Amino acid sequence: MTEHLKEAGYSGQIDIGGSRSPVTYKLKACREDDGAFHVAVSLTTSRDWLLKHGFRRQATLVRQGGYQTAVHFEETLNVADNISVTLRADDAVIASMDELKRKFPELQTG
Repeated sequence: MTEHLKEAGYSGQIDIGGSRSPVTYKLKACREDDGAFHVAVSLTTSRDWLLKHGFRRQATLVRQGGYQTAVHFEETLNVADNISVTLRADDAVIASMDELKRKFPELQTG
């Protein structure tokens, strides 16, 4: 059975080729039966801002503390997509609590 550890929103920035915009990103951490920790990272942002800055499928999320995480859109973004789009990172699979704290220090606060 999966043990839910924490789910919270944090302030960060989305970066596309050096152009940045503030965003709120969400981290969802849980512990699986095998003892590994899984962290899902997602954010919702403006389709128009993304397109204006040349986004097609991938950008960089700059998390609290300057940590960078690649985020992507499932398909190539275009004007037919919703005005707000959700970008996701590949789920992080982490072996230990120490590694979890090191890679996602924002999970320790609040």
